[in-house]
Amino acid sequence: MTNLKRLAIIALFAILATACGTQKPISNQDDAPVANKDTGAKVDSLLLRAQTAPTVEAAQLKLAAAKLMLLQKKHIDLLNLLNLVASDELPGDLQFSIALVKAKAAIGLSDGPMALKYLNEDSQDEAASDVQLKDKYSLLASAYGLVNQLSQEAAALVTVGQYTTDRQVINPLNEKIWSVFKTLELEELTKLEQQEDNSYALRGWLALFIGFKETPFSEKLVANSWLKSWGSHLAAKFPPQQLAAYLSKEPLHNSSYSYNHVAIALPKKGKYANAAAAVLKGIKLAAQNNVANSNIQISYIDTAIYNSGDAILDQAKLLGVDAVIGPLDKTLVSQLAQMSALPLPVLALNNTAIGNSNLYQFALTTEDEVRDAAAKAYADGRRSMLILVPDNDKGILAASVFSNQFNSLGGLVVSNTYYDTAKGNLTDSIAQMLQLNQVKIRRLQKKLKTLELRKAIRKLIRKDADGIFLLASAADAYQIGPSIGYFYADHLPLYATSRIYAGRENPVRDEDLNGMMFGDLPWVLSESSNKQQMAALSNKTETRFGRLFAFGIDALNIAPNLYDLATQSHTSYTGETGELTISPDNFVQKKLHWAKFVDGTPQLLPVQ
Repeated sequence: MTNLKRLAIIALFAILATACGTQKPISNQDDAPVANKDTGAKVDSLLLRAQTAPTVEAAQLKLAAAKLMLLQKKHIDLLNLLNLVASDELPGDLQFSIALVKAKAAIGLSDGPMALKYLNEDSQDEAASDVQLKDKYSLLASAYGLVNQLSQEAAALVTVGQYTTDRQVINPLNEKIWSVFKTLELEELTKLEQQEDNSYALRGWLALFIGFKETPFSEKLVANSWLKSWGSHLAAKFPPQQLAAYLSKEPLHNSSYSYNHVAIALPKKGKYANAAAAVLKGIKLAAQNNVANSNIQISYIDTAIYNSGDAILDQAKLLGVDAVIGPLDKTLVSQLAQMSALPLPVLALNNTAIGNSNLYQFALTTEDEVRDAAAKAYADGRRSMLILVPDNDKGILAASVFSNQFNSLGGLVVSNTYYDTAKGNLTDSIAQMLQLNQVKIRRLQKKLKTLELRKAIRKLIRKDADGIFLLASAADAYQIGPSIGYFYADHLPLYATSRIYAGRENPVRDEDLNGMMFGDLPWVLSESSNKQQMAALSNKTETRFGRLFAFGIDALNIAPNLYDLATQSHTSYTGETGELTISPDNFVQKKLHWAKFVDGTPQLLPVQ
């Protein structure tokens, strides 16, 4: 972007920021207050009164005069006036207001360093209102723009959005943020991402644009993938026009098909080879056991050789198949998703962010489990949930997916808590989630016996929640369970994913998980003839890896029914991986079985 264009944008945003004390931006200069013939007389009157007024009142009068001087564009006179005001003797909010006006004058002089000096020295943000803070960060953005610190300009603009809920402010603000982020290179974005204590809002914008820069020419795919992780973000709720265009979905048009010959597209070599071999074992078992599959001809496409979406489809055409099951590689699934049209139905064994006609996406993902946890909690009567997840990308994604699903059902997520086992005690995070003061807890522990202590602490636990959603590994869950018990918060039902359970019962090890509920595949929580037969073929049936056997079984069994499942409402298939349905955008969705740890052993809960 040229310097001339940059200066034009900076000047425009400076005008928007000048509307001190109002939530609505000024759309153009014609709408802004202008000086008139009485303005000079008003300034003189205010300054005359200030000469005999007490200190605070004198400062207030000089500030009022300075605001009028802004209209007259007497920026140097304004600064000479306010620089003589002894700010140390004034209330914090008045000091803040004076600093804002001085910064506006500096920006009026196109002096970015001076504006930054006024905005950053002796900052007392805690004394400021949301309106003042919105103005401060708007001015910071303009000042950083003047000195060409574009990454800091972007960060300041993002912060502006934290201090307003007015859509008339947020929409143009997000357009502005979008335009600035577009100018940043990947190196600048990555450097900004590495700063400590970045806000949720800034992290979301960075994730989006880093994705764009790392995967050029795949904007629609990147944007839709980002939306899955950042559905609560301000840019998702009020998307800039270009982002909205990337997120728009075209209707899918599926067609019915015959199903006599199917190709299995899996790799024999590479990083997916072991997983593919397990899936293939499940497919072969389904071909052997299901009478409906007895007349189906099965061919194979080695995706280690035919390693692109086009190559897979060309080979499928050469083989004369009616449908394809696979691929497993997410990159290949993404290629198929972005094609203009698929000539035959494909049941992909992984998923991507966007749908496509004739592309059905079936995966074993944590996101599916999270959505099912939200549905389970709501079906159990929970309406106000707490979220406890790790402070990493997986945790952010899980929190967003759970919130979106639970809120869409009519519930409310009242709090997100992110824990980091590498940085501190999990107990501290749980106390924060429950809004408990640990110093007060320790005092109670010294004074009260167990029964009285339980009642006393229960009274201190926040009252605005009726359940907890947890994403945690088994190792973390072993620490979280006792911490929940330590605070006597076991009255809040805890819904987790299958990550807390290894797949084999171990009552001694899993005693600390007592009370936790988790969703998992029927294959894991129940017995079936398929599972018994597979156990004779593999010693991995009851491990997490064994879930892939169930995945392969269901893949072959649902493939003939994809069109019916997608087009006939209330149609489902009961499989080894759950009660399976297909969403309007062709994603296979799973309703899981649920269990609760009792005496260290998962006990199957009734199916709802």
